[in-house]
Amino acid sequence: MGALVVVLNDRTESAIRAQSAAQSAPAVMLDDRALADLRLELSGVALPLNVLGDATTGRSVPPTGRARVRLGEIDRAKAAANGELVIVDEESRPIAVLDDLTYNFAASADEGVVEGYVQSLGYEVEEAQPRIQRSRIVVVPARPLTTADIRGIEIAANGMHADVVVLAPMAGATPDGLPARLLRRCLAEMLPERFALVDVSLALRADASTDRELAAALARWSNGTHLWFAAAARHQLTQDTLEGIELLNGADDATWQRALDSLLSATDGSLDEPALAAAAPVLSSWRPPRARRGLVVFFTGLSGSGKSTLARGLVQHLHEQTTRTVTLLDGDGVRRMLSAGLGFDHAGRDLNVRRIGFVAAEVARHGGIAVCAPIAPYLESRAAVRSMVEAVGDLVLVHVSTPLAECERRDVKGLYRRARAGLLPQFTGISDRYDEPPDAALRIDTSTLDEAACLALVVRHLEAGGWIPAASA
Repeated sequence: MGALVVVLNDRTESAIRAQSAAQSAPAVMLDDRALADLRLELSGVALPLNVLGDATTGRSVPPTGRARVRLGEIDRAKAAANGELVIVDEESRPIAVLDDLTYNFAASADEGVVEGYVQSLGYEVEEAQPRIQRSRIVVVPARPLTTADIRGIEIAANGMHADVVVLAPMAGATPDGLPARLLRRCLAEMLPERFALVDVSLALRADASTDRELAAALARWSNGTHLWFAAAARHQLTQDTLEGIELLNGADDATWQRALDSLLSATDGSLDEPALAAAAPVLSSWRPPRARRGLVVFFTGLSGSGKSTLARGLVQHLHEQTTRTVTLLDGDGVRRMLSAGLGFDHAGRDLNVRRIGFVAAEVARHGGIAVCAPIAPYLESRAAVRSMVEAVGDLVLVHVSTPLAECERRDVKGLYRRARAGLLPQFTGISDRYDEPPDAALRIDTSTLDEAACLALVVRHLEAGGWIPAASA
């Protein structure tokens, strides 16, 4: 009786090992940008990145078939103990195994970086479309296209008998903050039928140098002969970067910038440019007229400066004079609920402000107004709040600049006396720093104006900006 002999090639053995690892190796979830990069790697795109998710490109990229990821201390310890790890997606589904791990290499001094051989776990890879003409123009848009953009690409395509493939980024946001999913919807509204719109797991970096190199890598993967990209990066592309891809000029960035400025400051949401007008409903859902746009009014200042009083007064005014949904996030109230358990050291203060920013951004995302009044002493914490909020709405930062001497004179809660006595360590203004904000829209000293006058300054600013109607309207 004959024996059944099964011959396993290297690919089959690798797949078996990967499936086995998926059952036993520790699972890790990368951040959104690194996960998007991994999907491109699994699809065969040769990314010019030292580490997946990096903000900038590098020249010490891993060998073909290997990838580097950045892990937290706990995940790194698990990987070291097991020798391999499973990377899962946003829904905790395994998509790849990283094995044959190494931790020390010249490309990075970051101890959190791990390199390994990457193997797909049944991830449905993105495939480049076969070229149907002699030439192919690959368009990698970092913003919605204008009529001049589209016309220029069409003229070039007609002249060289080329097909046109537009690669729509599907992760993160554009350099202007437009979410990738909305950029894709804009493109679907404005592109001619002859342009093939293809979704790719590209996360733009908002860094011209990096985005241009990612665009060139995608053009090669897409069987392109020519690349169209935004002007800001176009002038920096070199033949070494392009590697056989010819660059097309003529991106109409100035028209988009004018339209963007109009959109951000608009009270009616109208756009005159024909191609952008076709996508106006999508763009207006991202940045509706200011009267309907989400807003965060963020008061910052020393303890006793008058932040909470102004915040409560503003909330009362908004309730009485507008129909907007208003949420108050005061420092003391947040500390009792959202940030219960956090300390008053640097890390605790920073996390408290970031939590406030996260909740405020969610209020703004749904078109409401959030009024916040924490001390928020650190520049980096406030910058993180601004980043979260301005991804979905507008932020008005108000520095309540009442001098320390006046705040200490008021000392309603007796906190300054205790801080001076050494009973309250790391107290803002006494034993811990307060970074005065250079980006405040308003500065209000409550020691020189009464409460009504201070509140009037804030209200007039919001009325002038179009966020709320004027009282006489």
